[in-house]
Amino acid sequence: MKKFGLVLLIIFLSNAAFAEVVDLACTFKDRKFYAGLDFKNSKWLNEGGSGTYMYATKEIIYTVKRNRNETDITHFLWSLSRITGVGKIKGYKLTEEELDLIDQKQLDDIFKKGIGDLNKKSLVPARNESAAKTFTEYLLNRSGDPLTTQFECEKAETKYKF
Repeated sequence: MKKFGLVLLIIFLSNAAFAEVVDLACTFKDRKFYAGLDFKNSKWLNEGGSGTYMYATKEIIYTVKRNRNETDITHFLWSLSRITGVGKIKGYKLTEEELDLIDQKQLDDIFKKGIGDLNKKSLVPARNESAAKTFTEYLLNRSGDPLTTQFECEKAETKYKF
């Protein structure tokens, strides 16, 4: 049954351009949670409809989430394999200088790609993806050994409603 779910996950994620949102049922230890992948708007959605910008390659889907708790970790890099359905969460402690550098890199990339016109709503998904890609690449290339944990996802059997 698990292999069947994995095959469905691969099929749905590879054909995500046709779906509005791909609904996933995920498990972290004993806790279950929802993840929605909105490829059209480049967003990783959470329960309740909130979301973060998303960047996807052929093999992996990424998002960066800010940690709201009082810990040394300021940001989490979430990655989800399109092939296996296994995800990783890596925790980082970023300084204000690093955040300023990431912001500047995001702006540079947006203007380099010509997607900086805020009056054109059609450019929002491209800006979302660019921002997520820049942040993801910074964290993936950052030195140090981040705190890492795993989770698993499979295609949800029922459509999630916010």
